[in-house]
Parts: sequence; structure tokens; C-alpha cells
Amino acid sequence: MKRFAPFVLAFALVFAAADTAEAQTKPLRLGLTAGAVTSSLGGDYYSVGDWKWGFMAGAFGQYHVARQTYIGLEANYVPKGGKRAGFAQGSTQDLNLEYIELPLTIGYVNRFSGWESNLYIGVAIAFQISCKVVPTGTSDPTDCDDASLLPSKKTTEWSIPFGFGFARELGGSVLGLDIRYNLGLSDIFELSDVKNRSWQFTAKWAVPVGS
Repeated sequence: MKRFAPFVLAFALVFAAADTAEAQTKPLRLGLTAGAVTSSLGGDYYSVGDWKWGFMAGAFGQYHVARQTYIGLEANYVPKGGKRAGFAQGSTQDLNLEYIELPLTIGYVNRFSGWESNLYIGVAIAFQISCKVVPTGTSDPTDCDDASLLPSKKTTEWSIPFGFGFARELGGSVLGLDIRYNLGLSDIFELSDVKNRSWQFTAKWAVPVGS
């Protein structure tokens, strides 16, 4: 439980900083997101390998429950995995994973002169749609189910996303940039301590819906 204490504290700080007065309007924002993600692996089964880059995209909604507090729900395509990660037996390989990830977040917003900044934390569940392994020195991917050195894969993953962003109001829409770290909580494979970790850098565009 100690490993989760910083995230529990972060949630408490977000709630404490939020304006408890109800906002005059409660806009629902709907938008799109796209950008880059860099990911790696960590754990006892793998030695730490190199980071790999990929493209991510998705859609999101934000509902402002108070003047400075919102709840967000997203649906993103996110590649994960890592390059040149080492097995305990000594071999190295690239692991290419693809997920549909659903983060649920709570955030604190500060608005100033047409700009806004936000800080958020949440929890996410991801559903694996592809798992490929490429041994070092080769270019032919193999499905994880067919790789002899890999244990059975898990098709879902839990993680904690947290980050911050900036946005500009454009008169009818909002355009912003977001930086997020996604800390994997669950193992990628059965009976092995192998977890994803990733940085996500995205541009976001949204429009308010209703009031």
C-alpha cells in the first residue's frame, strides 16, 4: 500500500485546491487528441531496455463539476512496450504492444486571460489489441502467443496516469498541449514482474457542449 501513498496524496491535494463553489455553467467538453508516446519496460523478468516511440490518438470528454474541477474520460489508441529489453536467459528483443486505453481522471483548472492550465491524476484500464516480439538482429515480428520464451500474455492492464497541460481559448473551441506519465500497475505477462511505463505528449482540441 505504501507505493500508492503518493497518488492518494495527489488526489487529496486536487480536491483541497478545487473551488467548492458550484460554477455558473457546467460545460461538457468533447474533443480529439493526437501526439507521440515513448515507452519502456520495467520489472524483474526483463532488464530495463531502451525507450521506443510511437503515435497515439483518441477522443475525450470533460465535465466541469465545479468552477475549477473537472472529471475526464478518454478513449485512446496507445502503443507501448520497449526496445532491446533483456530476458533473464540473456536474449534481447523488442516488444511491440498496442492498446485501447480508457483513462478516468480528475483535474484542477486555473484560468487566466484566455489561457488555462490544468493538473490531473486518475486511473486507466487498457485492452490489448496486439502483442508482437522482434528478436534483436531480426526484422520479422512474431505474435507473443507463438514466442517460445514468453509466458502467457495478459490482455488487460491497469495504470495510473498523471500530468499537466496548457490550453488557449479560441472563441468557440479550446486548443491545448498535454504531458502525461502513465505508470503501469499490472503485469504484461502471467507470473512475471513486467510492467509498461510511458510518457505521452499530445495536442488536444475540444468544443464546449451545452451549459
